[in-house]
Amino acid sequence: MAILNDLIKRGVRVVPRWPSTVVGASKETLGFLLAQGWDINARGYSPNDKQPFMWLVATDYDMVKWCLEHGASVHPRGQELFRDGVTKTKARRECQQILEIVAPHGSIATFDLLRSKGAPLGWRPLHLAVETATYFSPSDKNDDVKHIERMAMVHYLLDVVGLDVNAPDQPVGSKILPMHSGTPICYISDGMLGRDNRELTWLLLDRGADPTDALRFAKSDSDFAEDVKEWKAWKEKQGGDGWEAKQGCNRREAKEGGDSKCCVQ
Repeated sequence: MAILNDLIKRGVRVVPRWPSTVVGASKETLGFLLAQGWDINARGYSPNDKQPFMWLVATDYDMVKWCLEHGASVHPRGQELFRDGVTKTKARRECQQILEIVAPHGSIATFDLLRSKGAPLGWRPLHLAVETATYFSPSDKNDDVKHIERMAMVHYLLDVVGLDVNAPDQPVGSKILPMHSGTPICYISDGMLGRDNRELTWLLLDRGADPTDALRFAKSDSDFAEDVKEWKAWKEKQGGDGWEAKQGCNRREAKEGGDSKCCVQ
């Protein structure tokens, strides 16, 4: 703070030009910058630095709360207002909605807070939450904790928010955008760091996910294809003891050295 005050006395403008340059600053410093005319909703001019400040701290509940209390908007400035269920276009270079950042990386509390302030869901909150849930290695204790957190978010989006498990990730009929895979179940990666995605796959299938498109691009002998096949067999025998599902768990455990987890949702 002393340095900033000294710069101001020398006539130097201290208002940050890029939102990313103040990430990590204390709330005291940010408050000081606001008093000097910093626009908390300003966006960078570079395609790689186009998000407002609150987007860049979206994984920090306390910082998001502070931003909202100090004038941060839940809508990216200069961009057509996104309206869930109404907006029918998606530009390549648009700034994603903030809930599309919180869903895969932030907390449920942050998601709830932003929704209460009118933040739109955007196109892909569930898709990206599903994708992130596949990222962590089952052999790493810290990764298992993260996986549990991400699975909790997927459950929340499906069962509390009520998102469509078969929602498209872009306008129907539009040209396929980079890094877009289709419906949420298409975002499950078979081989990401050895993660067993059976629990996630079965959860989406139980909630009504259509695996047709995902199976079209998956190898016939992949874990994903096997999980879908076993889920269908289990559903057909719900009145029995779920033998096919149990056999699937046994096969997976044998293949992965006995450490695989089987969790039918």
